[in-house]
Amino acid sequence: MKKICLIDYNMSVTGGVEQVTASLANALADTYEVWVADLCSDTEAPAYILDPRVHYVCLLRHEARLRQMRKELLRPLVSFFRDNEIDVAIIQGNYPGFLASAARGRCRTKLIFCDHGALMNQWNQKDIVLIRLISSLLCHRVVTLTEQSRNDYIRRFFLPRTKVCCIYNWLDNSGMSSKPYDASSRKIISAGRFGKEKGFDNLVRAFAKVSARHPDWRLDIFGDGEMMPAVKELVARYSLQDVVSLPGMCSDLASRYPEYAMYVLPSHREGMPLVLLEAKGNRLPIVSFDVLTGPREIIRDGVDGILVPPEDIDALAAAMDRLMGDDALRQEMSDRSQENLEKFSKDTILNQWIALIERLTRGKRS
Repeated sequence: MKKICLIDYNMSVTGGVEQVTASLANALADTYEVWVADLCSDTEAPAYILDPRVHYVCLLRHEARLRQMRKELLRPLVSFFRDNEIDVAIIQGNYPGFLASAARGRCRTKLIFCDHGALMNQWNQKDIVLIRLISSLLCHRVVTLTEQSRNDYIRRFFLPRTKVCCIYNWLDNSGMSSKPYDASSRKIISAGRFGKEKGFDNLVRAFAKVSARHPDWRLDIFGDGEMMPAVKELVARYSLQDVVSLPGMCSDLASRYPEYAMYVLPSHREGMPLVLLEAKGNRLPIVSFDVLTGPREIIRDGVDGILVPPEDIDALAAAMDRLMGDDALRQEMSDRSQENLEKFSKDTILNQWIALIERLTRGKRS
């Protein structure tokens, strides 16, 4: 049986990359012997449940400067690959890409660098660009979350088209409710880590522009993070405490989607947002900024959602206002939300991963 390892920076973190890593590891365990290698967690267990068949190991129990970590991790990482005869390592994210790509040429393991963001979103951050460049040059394959980002890697880094492929995150059926869409709902949902890039402050500003016109509507923003105090202050400044709620983290967000009329994504940048897939899978119309990558490959503008120019708070408010005032339009968008879900299905995307692994390991033991 071929041996596959997924490498993550810190599996103790509750985040999208860690959730995807655990889900992919668990699914691949049906076909391969699978390991998850954690590079710097200081806990004994990951945040997300791993299948009992998945082996879990932490290679370093502390963080340091990236260059120092690269030196410290090289020997244990190469030894781990060799001792466990790892055929393919799927490296999840920029920092792990920089750290683990140093093993190229020191073992027979094939390396796949997965960018969970988008190259052009951080093109002006030269340190991140350099990390991505090193990772993409040293690894045997590069996987992006969107076709747009794949084309950017090929064009900006002069990579062969055959070296870079796009594989979407999948929509897990367990996160999809069988309940019908409720067009009578007067609730809007958004969710994510309260970081600056998520733009929840702009969402509050946009909702403040339309709330008086729709006094029976309310907005719930789930999540936590460093921007939570600033967003709370903004809610108070606009006197929205009675109609805007910040409930914090929700361990079972998928079960809550049927309560809502629409999902709004106000992010400044995205890779391939899982929350949009979950919202779409639960039949919610979506309003989103049309940022460089992500939303446009999920939302069909005017069909199952509305895309508005990035950073345009007035346009975001107008799109929300349009849907809030038109039950029939929301129902129509909900009805069409399922039409292109097949390309995000678990079977489709898992088969793409297996095909990539088999291409890289052609001729090796089965």
